Amino acid sequence: MARSEKSPLSHHFSTVAVRYNELRVTDPEPVDLMVRSLAGLSVLTAADVGCGTGRYMVELMRRLGEKMFVHFIDCSKDMLEQLRVDLNSLGIPGFDILHSQAERLPLPDGSLDCMLTFNAIHHFDLTRFFREAGRTLRPGGLLFIYTRFRDQNERGIWGQYFPDFGEKEKRLYDEERMTRIIGSVEGLVVRDVTHFSFQRAATLECLIHRVRNKHYSTFCFYEPDELERATEGFEANLKENPEAFETLEWVDENVMITVERV
Repeated sequence: MARSEKSPLSHHFSTVAVRYNELRVTDPEPVDLMVRSLAGLSVLTAADVGCGTGRYMVELMRRLGEKMFVHFIDCSKDMLEQLRVDLNSLGIPGFDILHSQAERLPLPDGSLDCMLTFNAIHHFDLTRFFREAGRTLRPGGLLFIYTRFRDQNERGIWGQYFPDFGEKEKRLYDEERMTRIIGSVEGLVVRDVTHFSFQRAATLECLIHRVRNKHYSTFCFYEPDELERATEGFEANLKENPEAFETLEWVDENVMITVERV
């Protein structure tokens, strides 16, 4: 993740690292898509850029077994330390852990069969990152970008009901701009854009717990008093629903962009 170690976001990820996996949902569908796309390779070298605690890459490694060697890369030392603890406890082999910015990868030219970045692309300088992807992927290598577009964010439960959530989250892209920037980098071609919709359910108490623990980095853009007022407003908005004290249901949307190095 391309952040200064002294920034509020760096502080956030350092603080949340030990409970990050508890706060976030890991969906199998994007992993299934990657497994299908990589099925023809007998061995592969991969990188997870802006890996955080590596949730999705760990699931991919479970599926593909010992055929993979993975470079986990992030600029948050605390996230990487938590990842190391998790990998060692799971007994997963075939990896190294690299402390680095996404825009200056410590990897040789043409050394990767695939790269993925999950829920992290909005932290990067896109053009510089895509140039690094083009440099480090071999011809025919694939880059998987899992994110949500701005309109998807606005349609979710946070965008609809949490005060100013859409206005605070300025880092997300729309599909046209994302694909245009990718297309501007020599050697990269968008091969597929897959949209995902996930049915979610949680109690109001659970959702408030996620806010208090800042499960989205967007909450870092609120001042403490402002976040408290917004949380109260969120609760009031949801309580207009007669089922608010039971289980709330909504749809989360994400997208996977598959890019090929030609």
